[in-house]
Amino acid sequence: MFTWICPQCGAEVPPSESSCPNCAAKESAPSTEAPAAAPAAQPPAPPAAPQGARKAYAPAVPRAARSGGVPGWVVALLVAGFLVSLGAIWLLYVLPNSRAREAASQTAPPPLETVAATPAPGGKPHPLAKYIEVTGFRITEDAKKNVQIKYLVVNHSGADLSDLVMELTIRPATARPEDKPVAAFSAKVPSLGPYESREITSTTKTEYRAYELPDWQFLRAEFRITSPPAE
Repeated sequence: MFTWICPQCGAEVPPSESSCPNCAAKESAPSTEAPAAAPAAQPPAPPAAPQGARKAYAPAVPRAARSGGVPGWVVALLVAGFLVSLGAIWLLYVLPNSRAREAASQTAPPPLETVAATPAPGGKPHPLAKYIEVTGFRITEDAKKNVQIKYLVVNHSGADLSDLVMELTIRPATARPEDKPVAAFSAKVPSLGPYESREITSTTKTEYRAYELPDWQFLRAEFRITSPPAE
């Protein structure tokens, strides 16, 4: 017995049937598929504000919280600490140093920079004394522990000076005229050209060692020209 194959379901159908009974049964059966879900209900829209009503505003957020910056109290604390540090530096360092400099300027003796010329025994200074300057004293010791004094002799005139001999006396700045000098010696300057200076080193005999003598700024020096003779 011959059958034919249903092209839809692939079942064998007897030749007496003009249509596939299986497909016809499926078409006539009630649908078991669940109905599509209804769309979710939308929440009701809020009622519109009446005309003329005020709008509600959210509370203002501080600028520091919005931008992530440093809080104001931290800035104030840093400024206060800086001002306190400046005040401490002023009280501990600047003010004491300024007072010390002021006291030193009022009590410091005159520095040993320029030697004053002393008059000759007759009371009249040598004519060349006003052209000569003795300055830059430095006190040291030689190998035999003798006191050496180095200084500069300056010629402030436009003339040549030769065979200049002078006597120098060094005293403490606080010494009285009748006090004994700490050092006294003679110096000879071979020659000085116009506006020329020359360094001289003299060895002096003194009761003190070089380190026992006052510092140069606490000494006072005088010189007297003995040669050439005054005219």
